[in-house]
This record gives sequence, structure tokens and C-alpha cells, in this order.
Amino acid sequence: MGFNLDSYETVEERLVKFWEAHPEGRILTSMVHYDDNKVVIRAEIYFNREDDRPVATGYAEEVRGSSPVNKTAHVENADTSAIGRGLANCGFQSKAAPRPSRQEMEKVNRYNERPAERPAPAQKPYNYSKSDSPEMLADAVDSVVKQFGGEVVDTAPSIKNPDEPASPKQLGMIRAVLRGMEVTSQSDVIDLCGATVGRLINKLDELTKGEASMLISKFKEQQN
Repeated sequence: MGFNLDSYETVEERLVKFWEAHPEGRILTSMVHYDDNKVVIRAEIYFNREDDRPVATGYAEEVRGSSPVNKTAHVENADTSAIGRGLANCGFQSKAAPRPSRQEMEKVNRYNERPAERPAPAQKPYNYSKSDSPEMLADAVDSVVKQFGGEVVDTAPSIKNPDEPASPKQLGMIRAVLRGMEVTSQSDVIDLCGATVGRLINKLDELTKGEASMLISKFKEQQN
């Protein structure tokens, strides 16, 4: 299901209003995360270029190759969306338009329009026998890893009922880890979490247990 993009203002429209109100301001963007798969951008909005602290920030994520344009421009798209969220956080958003920018909703449309992945061809299951050698078992494990991806670990963490709402303990851990990353304002926390899970959220209570577990692991990994 697509959205009517005409109902959303563009980042360029917000920028025009910002520079008219604050010609001495500045906007800085930086990469919070970058790998072969995705990028997360942070935007900082300053009303005066001499200010030490931004008046607002915004975060956005894009996945490489999630659409034809993202095969070559996923960084640029994330940069623009982050600026749009930062400008909305400091008041440069039309009262007649929804909070997300048109660029953010284009991203949602791109995700909704992605073709469903075709399942991999079924392979004959490996039947374990007590007479099998360790080498044979290792080869069987390697075959499964190659087919489905992943890595072999000693213990595999599991989340019961991952689609249920995140627990207060999980949400508290997310806030604690982000404080350690110097992400403290409520809008920054929501923007970063939403960008990382790849969907728009208005509050942390909208996260699921599975999403919260992923965020905790990912943010702790970025701290190290």
C-alpha cells in the first residue's frame, strides 16, 4: 500500500524556511554507522554557526540496494532524510503536513514495494547417525551455513514471543546504552531507534521484544 506523497513536504521546502529564519545558521551531518549493507546518518541543526550545541538533531537509515536509486545513492538519501527529521525537531515543519518528510515516506514506499524474496530450493535434510565421523558432521554444518547464511556459535540466544511489546527492562537497557553513546534527548533516541529498525516510531513503547533485543545488541556492539 503506497502513500500519497503530495501530502508530505520535501526536505528542500523545510530548508528554505530554515535559511530564511536563520541565515547565520549551519547544518552538519555525520555517519553514525556504515557497513556493506546500510548507513545511519545523524544531522545537527544550529541556529547560529557559532553555537557549540545543536538545537535539534535527526537520524535516518538507508539500506544499500533496497531500491534502484539506493544501489548508488543510499548514503545521499539517508543524509537528506536525517536533515529533514532534524528540521522537523526544531519546528521547521508545516502544521498542515504530517511530521515525516516526503523523502522519509518515499523510503517507506520503497520497502513496501520490494518484491518478496523467493525461498531457496529445498535440500535433502541431513540424517544424523551415531556412526558418522566428526568430519562428516562438520561438513553437514558447513552445508547448512552456506545454504542459509550465518555463523556457528556456542549458544544461540532466543527471544520468547518476539512480536510482543518490548519489556520495561529492555527499554531501560536501550536508554542506558544510548546514554553511554551520548544520545540523551527523547527525540534523538526515538529517531535513532526508528532508523535502526527501519520503520517510523513515535515512542519506544512501539518496539517489539525482537526489535528491542536487536537494538540492545547493535548499540552495545557500536560502543565497543
